[in-house]
Amino acid sequence: MTKITDVFSGQFLKKIDVPFACLLIGSASLVFPLPAASAVLEEIIVTATKREQSAQDVGISVTAFSGAQTEALGLHTTQEIIQQVPGLQVQSFTPGFTTFNLRGIAQNNFQDNLEAPVAVYLDDIYIGSMNALNMQMFDMAATEVLRGPQGTLFGRNATGGLIHFRTRKAEEDELNGYAKVSFGERNNSVIEGALGGAFSDNVRGRIAARWEEADGYVEPGTVAAGVLGPTGFTATGSDAIGADGFVLRGNLQIDLSENTLLDLSATRTEDNDVASGHYVVRFTGAEPDTLFGTENGPVLTGDVHKHASDETATGLNRDSTVLSAHLRHEFESGMQLDYIGAFQDVFKFNQEDAGGGLVFFPFSTEADYEQQSHELRLSGENDSMRWQTGLYLLDIDYIGQARTGGPAIIGDPTGVVIQDTQLTSENWSIFSEAEFDLSDSLTLIAGARWSQDDKKINFINTASNFSAGSGILDGDVLFDLQSAIAASTDPSHANVDEVDYGDLAARLQLNYKVGDTLIYGSINRGIKGGNWSPSSAVTLDDFRHDEEDLLAYELGYKTTLLDGAGRMNAAIFYYDYSDYQAFSLSGGTPQVTNEDASAFGGEVEFVYTPNEHWDFNLGLALMDSEVDFIPGVIPGSGNRDVELPQSPSMSANYLARYNTDVGNGNFAFQLDGNWNDDHFMEGSNSIASRQESYAVSNVRASYAMENWMVSAWIRNFTDEEYLLYNLDLGFIGFVEQVYAAPRQAGITLRMSF
Repeated sequence: MTKITDVFSGQFLKKIDVPFACLLIGSASLVFPLPAASAVLEEIIVTATKREQSAQDVGISVTAFSGAQTEALGLHTTQEIIQQVPGLQVQSFTPGFTTFNLRGIAQNNFQDNLEAPVAVYLDDIYIGSMNALNMQMFDMAATEVLRGPQGTLFGRNATGGLIHFRTRKAEEDELNGYAKVSFGERNNSVIEGALGGAFSDNVRGRIAARWEEADGYVEPGTVAAGVLGPTGFTATGSDAIGADGFVLRGNLQIDLSENTLLDLSATRTEDNDVASGHYVVRFTGAEPDTLFGTENGPVLTGDVHKHASDETATGLNRDSTVLSAHLRHEFESGMQLDYIGAFQDVFKFNQEDAGGGLVFFPFSTEADYEQQSHELRLSGENDSMRWQTGLYLLDIDYIGQARTGGPAIIGDPTGVVIQDTQLTSENWSIFSEAEFDLSDSLTLIAGARWSQDDKKINFINTASNFSAGSGILDGDVLFDLQSAIAASTDPSHANVDEVDYGDLAARLQLNYKVGDTLIYGSINRGIKGGNWSPSSAVTLDDFRHDEEDLLAYELGYKTTLLDGAGRMNAAIFYYDYSDYQAFSLSGGTPQVTNEDASAFGGEVEFVYTPNEHWDFNLGLALMDSEVDFIPGVIPGSGNRDVELPQSPSMSANYLARYNTDVGNGNFAFQLDGNWNDDHFMEGSNSIASRQESYAVSNVRASYAMENWMVSAWIRNFTDEEYLLYNLDLGFIGFVEQVYAAPRQAGITLRMSF
């Protein structure tokens, strides 16, 4: 057996080319077998119930990918999983901020202090900051998307569902690894690789890394004469929506005894001067009652991938460190004890021209986020029962600053308005869930979780660098939350800066399984704590929004058909929301309010492998939703009975893959993509936020021989134009938008051992 110690001592490097060895170690990342027939659609093991099960045996609407599937699909960022997951959408205006939308449930507010209702986990660790959700995907063991509330096992911020990214661990004794390089249009370069194996009989290690660089695909463009003035001009600003960063990840597994495993992981992520910070802009009118935008005019530059700004001091800097320890002990009785402790810090600085060249609007956000979590879980089973119970603790400290300036916004060429926010959050919860086999075919599942939130916020708005005669002095306090609370005579304002909230999430479910067919029905209660919309333009009445709770009813069906060559999974659901946390620009400033809402829909996924050459995958999601009211820009105005944001009434995904042996290797050709019906990007359902139906398709051809594979690919080969982000600023006459990347072709070379 070749051990990893042999590699680092140089014994193994003597057997291979030295430059290649340096590339392999210095740019590490995961290895899994090269995708062969049916590898794309193979059934995988999931941890949706915090224990390993086949996805077909779990009574949850879940879409999951193995590491091999992720590789074959060409998914390299967490945002890209939406291409093959029914009911999942994404919103992003910069590579440093991501909002997932599952079954219409999202947190579309772009303020950094908020947490999303679609919880994201990385290797059993909750990622609370939306600034950390857009990650490079590599060295993956599996990706799981769980629809519907998952609060009993995963906590208070999983009302909409959960996405769990699981990376490959140091599980193999034999030396293994891979190296991969990729080159694409827009100077897109990727180097990644992994190296793993045993140091001794009881210790295994793995190191993985990925580096990516790409030019921004939103470039400065030309504004024609007559659009903004009698003469045209060509913008001179920087590019936007690019990539320049790396991820380095290490894992160490130590067998402390025959029944005790210690799993240690560390991840370092850095993004440096990433092209970011520009929008494309369209003129729009405003509805007289609400000031929401009406029909959009053409893009100022005539191209959705070209902006009109002259600003060059834009971009994203972000870094993150995640440290975790997982201790697992299996008792002789069969019970299992798990402790998972984690620390994460995230720093982000993003500078943008929020005016898109139409107005001068320099805007920057800085976020310093720190999180600690501890989970202690005891589980066991016998012939007719499986159970688990546990305790979870989560502490979050957040310090953020937003800086706004520019004469078009504040009327002063040098002045800057600074908003400082400090938030602390302490959460503890206790949970239990059990499965009872009532018969050979019938299983009852019951679970509950009590979650207690204690939060505190400080917010102050100050002036800086204002010119003489402006009436505002440097350092003037424009708004202080604590002073405003003290000055208020309304008793309801006394605790606006605090959240003290405890509530119960619960699940009751019945599974009926005969052979390869599972039918399940469930009732779930999901909860999400309250938070704040920190802005001096928000009144004390609206500064804090309350908690939301959701009653979700779901009926599902999973089966194998066509003599084992096909699988079909289907689910229908009904959501009844109380105090849904809805985002709008109420009063012209970012704000979350509580509204009642409901939704009805379902998903169908069909997988078919008729023979060793063909794989097919089809997915369909249907959605009908209603939010009672979304406030308008004018106080007291708004739209009633609107749809949830990014909730097309119908969406579909597809994949077709053919492979055959050619010469000494295997050739595969793959076509995949998705289609979305008309929908609104914002909860206001304004005309200016409407996204017309669109389809995105990708194509990939690969040839694999022994341990080598070369792939040629085209993403978005029809060059479809569709929105990733839309902000309706109709009350000042325009809309800011970010479109998804245009067509991109490239080639990838991979070697594994």
